[in-house]
Parts: sequence; structure tokens; C-alpha cells
Amino acid sequence: MTRTVGTRTVGILGGGIAGLTLAALLAARGHAVTVYEQDRAGGKLRREQAGGLSFDTGPSLFTFPDVWRAVLARLREPDPLDLRPLPGALGVHHTPHGPVPLPVPPGHALLPHWQRYVRAAAPLAPFLGVLLTTPPRLNDPAFLRASAALLRVTGPHASAAAWLRARQLPPALEHALATHALNAGLSPADAPALYALIPALVGADVFRPAHGMGTLLDALRRFGEARGVTIREGAGVRALSGTTLTLNGGEVRRHDLIVSAVDPARLARLRGQSVRPGPRTVSGVAVYAALPTPTPLPATSVIPPDSFRDFRAALRAGALPHTTLTLVHADGPRLAVLLTAPPTGRPLTADHPWVQGQLRRVERILNVPGLLDSALGTVILNPAHYARGGHPGGAIYGAALPALRGGPLHPQPYRLTRDLWQVGTGVHPGGGLPAILGGALIVDRLLREAGW
Repeated sequence: MTRTVGTRTVGILGGGIAGLTLAALLAARGHAVTVYEQDRAGGKLRREQAGGLSFDTGPSLFTFPDVWRAVLARLREPDPLDLRPLPGALGVHHTPHGPVPLPVPPGHALLPHWQRYVRAAAPLAPFLGVLLTTPPRLNDPAFLRASAALLRVTGPHASAAAWLRARQLPPALEHALATHALNAGLSPADAPALYALIPALVGADVFRPAHGMGTLLDALRRFGEARGVTIREGAGVRALSGTTLTLNGGEVRRHDLIVSAVDPARLARLRGQSVRPGPRTVSGVAVYAALPTPTPLPATSVIPPDSFRDFRAALRAGALPHTTLTLVHADGPRLAVLLTAPPTGRPLTADHPWVQGQLRRVERILNVPGLLDSALGTVILNPAHYARGGHPGGAIYGAALPALRGGPLHPQPYRLTRDLWQVGTGVHPGGGLPAILGGALIVDRLLREAGW
């Protein structure tokens, strides 16, 4: 792309999905963009090798694809992902009260209760995309209509747990639905009520790119580089003063605008500010295993904690819960087991007793004894890994906000100063890829309106 005279320069701190998406959007409007990433581009979405197979880490599911299509429309790009429906959609949830497939299929005993739950959430469906992609401003009619729809559906119930209790659902269905509060990185008692609605709003529209989640990373890199974005991997930033960056090696770079796509607590430290510790969202232990033959498991299995109350108490105390939320994703000989853990930054290894205990629980509940015994190779990412990426304690979604301040109704501090903005999961928290991509669209719009 040929630069015009007077093009302004933008430095983006962090080359995760949010940083790469915003980089492409800003470059498409003529800015000269450089992305500074201390490790490899992709953030939590990266490729790892084990047993001769490649694994895409990070997000496992692609939901609300209209947000991705909004990114493509703004970039005027065709969709390169070839999204395919995921068999079983959100998967079977193995609750203490019995297994529950979501969405509940025809003929299932829980179907009438599922349909009642879906009807309760349905009025929000036309507005969810607006909530994900529109700046939370009280002078924006579209946002006001969408937030009013959300408040009508959630009523006086601030948390996911409170909203579900009010529905008076059978225990198995309530337990399965409460699991999706973890999309906010919080227990059901702490997550906004919106997260209790996610299974109804997603339904069976759960996707995965035909060639893996890594194709999203490839596409964003390609979009940015085609527009002149420079991606500097291995270029960590050690200090930020105004719009001047000092890199780890001592190199000094100045830009007209800085956008941080790193955790707000890490950004504060780069600016020389003190950070007061507070509640954090969850971390995790991700085990990726290459098996000699395809596993008989379905594409997605969800094993919630036996007690959300005990789970919440353990996380708040920084202790390892007796039983945790576990996601099991099977794709031929590739197996991913994702354990929810407290954000303590601990290097939980494969032979740690807690990890071993949770893996045995998976084997028992899914009736797959010795699940990993024949693995040809494994890769494990743990809270210490996520902490090295800049998340305090390895908290995947950063700080934990109270239920009334979380989700799309909270006026996030996208703009810190005229020349310093923020984007990413620590700023537009929860919801996985839709929130990350939607947050980048929001910041791009706000920057354009501010004259950038």
C-alpha cells in the first residue's frame, strides 16, 4: 500500500487477535501501523506442535459469526475461514444431575423447559450484535434500544445465577446453562445475567474453521500486511511515556497514537503507575494431546464443577477447586482438555496432583479410562504461561468486574488520553472471539470519530 504524505503513525502494544484486528482496520484507513509483540503474534491463539500434529490453542469455538462478518465488511474482504458447523453444537454437559446436550434436541425430556428458556431470551436476539459492536454511549439510539432489550430480558437479576434461579428450571438444565457464565471468566454468581442467555442466543450456530482456528490468525496477519502493517514479533515494550515506547532491547520508538492491546494492569506498569491488586477472572490449564488413533469422544464435552458455590469459594481464595469446569474438544487424533484454574500464576504441570485428579475425573465421567496414556506427545499451557503473556496471575480476561458493571453496559475506558487508547479482552471482557472482534470494531469507530 502506498502511503500518502502526512500519514500518522500508530503503535499497537500486543499482537493478539484484538491488536491484529485493529491494526488491519486502522491501516485500511491509511495509518502507518506497527504492532509490537513480545512473543509470537496471536496471543492466546497460537500454534503448538506435539506428537507430529499441530494444535491451535486458545478459542475453541466460533459463535456469533456476524461480528466476524462485520470486520470483513469494514475491510472489504471475502471470508477466508470456511466456517463449518460443529457437530453437537455446544456439546453434552455432564452435570451432577445427569447429561444435558445443548441445545436440547427434539424428543429429550428437558425440551419443554429448554423451549421456555429460549423464549425468555429470544427478545434479545436481534440486539446482541449491536451490544457486541456498538460503543456503550447513552446518546446512541442503537445502543439504547439494545441495552433496553437486555434489561427487559434480564429484569432485576444482576447475575447469571440469579436470572437462572428465577426461571425455575430443572436442576440439570440450570446447572448446564450456569456453566456458560465462564464465558465471562467468572462463576455464575459473579457473571452478568447476559451470560446465562448465551446458550439460547447461540443455539446450534456453533462453528469452527475447516482448517482450524489458526486460519483466523493467518487471515488477520494477511489483511494487515496487505495494508502495510508491520508486525514486530519478539519486540517487547518495557516502558511507555506519552507516545514514546522503549523496547526491551533499549530501542526507542515514537508514534502519533498508541493503542494498548495488553492487559490494563500491565499497561499501567509500563506507564510507571502503581497497580492495586483486585479480583481477577479465571485462568486455566490446557492439555493438548496427539493420540495414535481418533478418539471416540464427541467434538465437545463439558464437565461442570459439582458445586458452583464451592468452585466460587475456591477461586476467590486462590485455591484449586475440588472439581472444576473442564472442556474436552476432540478432533480426530487431536484432543484438548481445558481445566479452569484460579489466577495465581502457578506452573501447574501434567504431573501435578490436582491436574492428575481432574484428568481422572474426565476419564471417569466420559468413560474413557487411560485417555492420555497412549498419547504420542502433549503440550501443556498453564497459569504461569498466561501470566508471562501479561495477564496478572494468568487471568485470561483480566480484572473481575461486579455483575452490574460487567458486560456491554459498562462504559469501558477505551480512551485513556487523547493519544492513548485500549482494546482487547481486559477492556471489552468476556464472550470469546465475538467480544474481541467486536471490541476492535468499537475502538476503530471511536478513533475515526475522534479524528484518527
